[in-house]
Amino acid sequence: MINKFPIHALRNAEHYQFMASAHLIFEKHSFDRIHLQPLYDDLGVLIKAIEQGLAVERKNEKIREKNEMDRYRDRLHSRLFNYVKSILYDEQDPLFDDAQTVMSILKDVGNPNRLAENAQSTMLITLGNRLATVNVQIEKIGATFMVEKLMETNRQFIRLETESREVTASRKLDHVPSVTIVRKKIDPVYRNIVDALNGYVRIPVKKEACRELIYEMNILVAKYDALLSARRSTKVS
Repeated sequence: MINKFPIHALRNAEHYQFMASAHLIFEKHSFDRIHLQPLYDDLGVLIKAIEQGLAVERKNEKIREKNEMDRYRDRLHSRLFNYVKSILYDEQDPLFDDAQTVMSILKDVGNPNRLAENAQSTMLITLGNRLATVNVQIEKIGATFMVEKLMETNRQFIRLETESREVTASRKLDHVPSVTIVRKKIDPVYRNIVDALNGYVRIPVKKEACRELIYEMNILVAKYDALLSARRSTKVS
């Protein structure tokens, strides 16, 4: 018998991986293709639909991360600018001259927050290169950490922007059903296959023929059931 476990408790990516692995096992053994092939085919089609749905989720998540990183680097630039400006309010501050040197570069490069994302990325790279020439002054006014954090955030934004474009370009993502909707369709198909195979186990002649298939499926089921058990234990503790 193929053991059952709470498939509904799997997260979307885990659910996809489980179904894809199960489909490979079913196709590998090709048990009773005459009657079960339509179900195997349906499972394969729905697995591809889930893959597309996950791509949409990844795209949306990447866009959300990118937008948040864009807002964060705006705030970091404003923080640096206002910090240097705060020193310049006091002409007798011993850090005044150093702050004035740094501010001169900030003003010369300009305010990136008013630009489009790509132009802002380029401007911040330019700003980082210019500020690198006055590292001593930046360290004296205590702004080294601010500059480093701003530059690192800009690099993270550029990476997220690239990843977002790659996900979008990798496949057409318009009009793709959500993973939740597809899961409601694929679970019954999987259960029908399992129920059919478990029914064959009661027939001595069929039982031996699908023994290896059932063995591999139970290893797969045990793997994901253990994953859920570990997650429940973590929540309890």
